[in-house]
Amino acid sequence: MRFSVNRSRPVAPAGLSSSLSQPRSLGVSYLLWCLALVGVCGLHRFYNRKPLSGLLWLISFGLCGVGQFIDLFLMPDLVAQANQPLLLEQALAAAAAGGALPSLERQLLALARRSGPAGFTINDAVLDLQLPPGVDSSAVNAEIQRLLQIELLDVGNDERGRVIYREP
Repeated sequence: MRFSVNRSRPVAPAGLSSSLSQPRSLGVSYLLWCLALVGVCGLHRFYNRKPLSGLLWLISFGLCGVGQFIDLFLMPDLVAQANQPLLLEQALAAAAAGGALPSLERQLLALARRSGPAGFTINDAVLDLQLPPGVDSSAVNAEIQRLLQIELLDVGNDERGRVIYREP
């Protein structure tokens, strides 16, 4: 007995099952919600990856219609929750594909080179740099001070009296 593999179907990204690979649609959710008008409640919950509450809605006719009615207003949140794992997986894949952010030192030195003789302020650095989560302006200031000590940056003032940093 021989088995053949169908390669015409797209393969889900690594780490995702086929049910998670498709984002849920608000329009389809509302269409499934409308089936409650003919007596079939809870299909929108199954569609939005909530099988236990979907079964409860199916058995209890949408909690006697009350839960079904409330879901009319909660539908955007249900769809957002259903799509959250997919969005997280896509973000992690994009971060892995793009590699890690350049170091703060490297970004500051590149900013100094781009700024030229005009230099940059701490505000410019905070706005321009791609900071990792949890890094704030105090970390940027500490890195600038370190670069000043090892003479990779020079400090001065511009014509308005602001403190600026530039390449030596």
